[in-house]
Amino acid sequence: MKKLIIICATTLFIMAIHVTTHAQETLKVISYNVLYGLKQDSVNINRFIKFAHSWNPDVIALEEMNGYTQKTLEQLGNQINHHYVLQSKEEGFPVAITSKYPLVNFKKVTENMWHSYIYTKIRGIHFFVIHFSPFSYQKRLLEITDILAQVQEIPDNEPILIMGDFNSLDIADQAMYGPEVLAAMQQSEQKHNHIRNLRDGQIDYSVLGKLREAGFQDTYRLLHQEFESSVPTFKDGNGRIKKSNSGHPKRIDFIWANPIATKMVVKSGIIKNEETHYISDHYPTFIELKIGK
Repeated sequence: MKKLIIICATTLFIMAIHVTTHAQETLKVISYNVLYGLKQDSVNINRFIKFAHSWNPDVIALEEMNGYTQKTLEQLGNQINHHYVLQSKEEGFPVAITSKYPLVNFKKVTENMWHSYIYTKIRGIHFFVIHFSPFSYQKRLLEITDILAQVQEIPDNEPILIMGDFNSLDIADQAMYGPEVLAAMQQSEQKHNHIRNLRDGQIDYSVLGKLREAGFQDTYRLLHQEFESSVPTFKDGNGRIKKSNSGHPKRIDFIWANPIATKMVVKSGIIKNEETHYISDHYPTFIELKIGK
């Protein structure tokens, strides 16, 4: 009888360890605008591969994969142990996604988008990888409306992430965008007729406001109160920044989560290190999701 009790207790202990391990399982996701297909430079590509091995993400959403094809993206994926990859198109400014896990029910959308977007499902999580217009807040409003219309087709009780380069500012960062930022944007519009990012002469926050209205939350702000820019990146080790538009630090790269996905977020941030200072003019954003039940 005592032997039976010991065996049962041991079995329950092993089961408890299994349940605990499963409950702590996470999915690490990175979103990264990599600037003209990693600049199509072998040194920079190797720098990206080193970064990917160091951070070991499960999924990477990529913007500006210029010059890549589905085949060359597969080759890059193999080098970072991501054997499931998808690119939205081959011309212009494609978005892409690479993953350790299969991409389910994926689709590539170019119609009505300035660049394109990808939708797929990975391990039960719905992913939208986007890259919105850099020149017009009105076009961005149309793009986010299109994305949210697609979101409406997904059951409310399933986790959804929308990530990428939104080329939009968030009202949560409003205190960081003072008169000098507005003046720089006004000057840009005076010089270039195709740039219309101001709304009635003021900084526009309506694009990301649409996401908030739809119940999505900015995963960075879930866990951080302080402002952290995603552009521009540092020029050198002394911390001098590249001049990107006005050169003022901004946050335009986001990972947004619906209420179900929000509950799964355990980490979030913007990655700034010796690789990401140089890889692109954007810093990557990341989250970790608790996916065990």
